[in-house]
Amino acid sequence: MVPAAPRTPGPARSRLHWEGAGLRRPEVRGRRRRGRKCVRGRSRKRGARGRAAGRGGPWREPMGKHCASLGLLRGPWDQVFAAFWQRYPNPYSKHVLTEDIVHREVTADQKLLSRRLLTKTNRMPRWAERFFPANVAHSVYILEDSIVDPKNRTMTTYTWNINHARLMVVEERCVYCVNPENSSWTQVRREAWISSSLFGVSRAIQEFGLARFKSNVTKSTKGFEYVLAKMQGEAPSKTLVETAKEATEKAKETALAATEKAKDLASKAATKKKQQYV
Repeated sequence: MVPAAPRTPGPARSRLHWEGAGLRRPEVRGRRRRGRKCVRGRSRKRGARGRAAGRGGPWREPMGKHCASLGLLRGPWDQVFAAFWQRYPNPYSKHVLTEDIVHREVTADQKLLSRRLLTKTNRMPRWAERFFPANVAHSVYILEDSIVDPKNRTMTTYTWNINHARLMVVEERCVYCVNPENSSWTQVRREAWISSSLFGVSRAIQEFGLARFKSNVTKSTKGFEYVLAKMQGEAPSKTLVETAKEATEKAKETALAATEKAKDLASKAATKKKQQYV
């Protein structure tokens, strides 16, 4: 059985080489035809902008927020590829609850195709909680499709949430490849699209989603580096929690030492004062 093509985020959907990845592209003819009718119907009501869309193709309003970044992992591509499947658990991924592989196969051109289901916690902002009942699960189910090309030494991943889509959809694409300037490092090109269909507050939710995504990228990178350090036999860098705990304990010890010293000085001063009166 040939799996359906992975869902490619945002505008990148039209740029994926489906045949090159050995995947079956889903049939979308009927959807396209209905889409054209819908767009044409809207363009008649939108005056010059609609007519321009009719001449140059269907006009679409920009949807959601887009974010792109370029990062580096201090490890060769082969090691990064191995670490990718061993990322969880790590001290920076406490929000990741479960991971399960639901499909995996090797294509005729020796590419590894995988699909994983991840469960993560998702704490909503307080102002957004009133839009959802208290019994709504705060866990998010995420699908992750990956295409590994060992010949060209690239790994492409696509992730998106499959629940809470009315509140927010976060779609991400990552490409891991050898860094052209240093072959012993791995380059990560990351893109994300954040959208919301909740009427009236979609823009605020998208801003929140973008900030949350950037925060999670930082945690993900640190977690990746933690796993790589363990694989390389190095001592992983301390987490923020561990650093804060050590700083707190050190502060307590310093405060205790200062208190004892103050008591000692006060005791010596009182003894000296008594001797003067005698």
